[in-house]
Amino acid sequence: MIEEISADMTAYSKQYERQLFVIYDLGFIQNGEEFRRDIENAGNVKVIIVKH
Repeated sequence: MIEEISADMTAYSKQYERQLFVIYDLGFIQNGEEFRRDIENAGNVKVIIVKH
């Protein structure tokens, strides 16, 4: 999933100043805070994780 988000961030950053990713987690993400922080540190990106 991280590779997919990284690819999207690269592609969309040329058109959009800010990006929002909403992730529906079925229980696979062990540490949501770390996961979110790692992605958000890459740029002007916001991540919301919805736990099932």
